[in-house]
Amino acid sequence: MTSAEIRKSFLEFFRSKGHTIVPSSSLMPDAPNLLFTNAGMNQFVPIFLGQQKCPYAPGRAADTQKCIRAGGKHNDLEDVGLDTFHHTFFEMLGNWSFGDYFKRESIAWGWELLTQVWKFPASRLYASVYRPEKGDPAEFDQESHDVWAAIFRREGLDPRSTSSTGGRRTTSG
Repeated sequence: MTSAEIRKSFLEFFRSKGHTIVPSSSLMPDAPNLLFTNAGMNQFVPIFLGQQKCPYAPGRAADTQKCIRAGGKHNDLEDVGLDTFHHTFFEMLGNWSFGDYFKRESIAWGWELLTQVWKFPASRLYASVYRPEKGDPAEFDQESHDVWAAIFRREGLDPRSTSSTGGRRTTSG
């Protein structure tokens, strides 16, 4: 698939799940703490913080957000060109819920998109579940682990060998 086909397929899939398709916001965000849009969620921060009422009914949105990272929390600039995944300009595909659904639906839809729409072999996919390191202020994400384990069992896969945990949580926003 080309990048245009992936983008279109992603948005059509989430439109079929009741999401409003939202265009990419400007690379120059209207936020006092950002120089550039550096994550797909930036345009939705006022909704997440309760500063703006969610304009979507149901409270679902999907987007393909153009992003720039050149410093700050996610300082990828030093790693650009050293591997195949550190870039300064890239695009994030995102599906968002504003109090409408949570982990169970998001995980199930991600699995459906990857295995049924894009035809990735289920046996080649792995799930990563957050496990805090000593001193982290959070707990093991048992809910996500249980959802993934049920999916792997349903597919005839061993959840112990296909669901991996560990490491410090990383986020894109």
